Amino acid sequence: MDFNTGQTRRRRAAHKFAAWLAAATMAAGLGAAVVSGTAVAYADTGSSGSASHASSGASNSPATKHDSTGSSRRTAANLAPKTGPTSAAASTPTSRASLSLVPDTVAPKTKASAAPQLPTPEAVLRYTFFNRAPSAHPTQNAQTGDNKEITGAINGASNNGLGLTYKVTQQPKYGELSFDPNTGNYSYVARNDLITPGITDQFTVAVSNGGAAKLPGVLGQLQLALHSMAVALGAAKPDTVEKTITIAVTGTGQYGTPDANAKWYQDQQVDNSCVLVADAGIIGQLTGNLLTEQYMITLAKNTTSVSNPPRKMYLGTQAETKFAGLTITDGVALLKQFGIDGTYTTYKTAPRGGQSRKEAAEVKAADGNRALTALSAALAEGKAAMVDVDADSIVKAANGQVSDTIATETNHMVVVTGVDIKAGLVYLNDGNLSKGSVGIPIKAFMDSWGADNFGLVTAQKAVSDASLPAATVTLSIAA
Repeated sequence: MDFNTGQTRRRRAAHKFAAWLAAATMAAGLGAAVVSGTAVAYADTGSSGSASHASSGASNSPATKHDSTGSSRRTAANLAPKTGPTSAAASTPTSRASLSLVPDTVAPKTKASAAPQLPTPEAVLRYTFFNRAPSAHPTQNAQTGDNKEITGAINGASNNGLGLTYKVTQQPKYGELSFDPNTGNYSYVARNDLITPGITDQFTVAVSNGGAAKLPGVLGQLQLALHSMAVALGAAKPDTVEKTITIAVTGTGQYGTPDANAKWYQDQQVDNSCVLVADAGIIGQLTGNLLTEQYMITLAKNTTSVSNPPRKMYLGTQAETKFAGLTITDGVALLKQFGIDGTYTTYKTAPRGGQSRKEAAEVKAADGNRALTALSAALAEGKAAMVDVDADSIVKAANGQVSDTIATETNHMVVVTGVDIKAGLVYLNDGNLSKGSVGIPIKAFMDSWGADNFGLVTAQKAVSDASLPAATVTLSIAA
């Protein structure tokens, strides 16, 4: 045996022995305290630090877009850096004791509540050092009724002789969930506008089996440390598992109104104005006022950039300036001048180290499904939507051709007017095409859209401006 290898094994054995010795010493004190009942303070110690983790959702993290690589007709616009939403920190109100000015004789005195019952020493030791992980075997029933309600159960098993608790850790996005934390039974109803077309949604539930054996106060903190050590050494298993439940509400698979919104198509004449042309289509769809390409160019030339201040949003054609046009961030900001709120979201899971090509493809496909679901849901809600794509592959797909190259970046902005899952088509108002609401095969569209990060802008009339007539948001700039 190699001398260094032998030394390493002896060190590991010594470390493991030391860890067990420390655990035994702490356990002796823990056991004595539990048996003698010395713990009086009660505190929530939380779940095991080694519980499983949930996967993240859609990506909104900043990322810089690249300049246009051109299209079969024109050079496409530059795409925006991504900006994610800022989460507000939740504040917890602090309660204070108050003096009562009412004599004791007016109201009966409240009896002191009994101290919480401590778990048995046997349950504490079994959970702390030899816990078995809970399991779950979800079942789901078919949709029923006019609202297509779907019911199901998590069907958890504690596997350690203790009780179970259920907690929803991630709510569904496109419907309402009713969940019983005691039984793990649930019912789901999709949003009203999604009942007819259908939708696929998800929620996540944490199943825990350690609540009945957790100690209060300081003992609870000591127990948590010992339990985490036992999990790290392999003697115990985590007390929490998470299950993600997928709900598929079936329907027509048709989202948006491509026939009605084809009239907001506009031909793109300038080599780098695709974001402005897409903006014009969004404005027309939501306000009923279709602005010309030249009007949008003049407006952008006179508006300070949000992504690159203090310069203007649009400086000129690519031939004149070597710039690829507007960023998506500026395109979204420009919509606000017309009483329209836009939100830019990307759907890309960060790559994991050591990921195989097959695994990377599976992750990208999952990202694409999330993005397409979000796009479809927005159209069903009556919102307008535009996405960044690879220009050349869209033009080829519209002409019935298959692109002979794999797109690696997006360089063009288009408006999506409809999605038809059953027909396998996505309908686009694309300034590079000759008419509105052109049907593109879903696979070709997803390949083009997914060349970067499935960037999606959804837009709707701002609530405060929803009642304003279109004339109030028309700026006095010569077209």
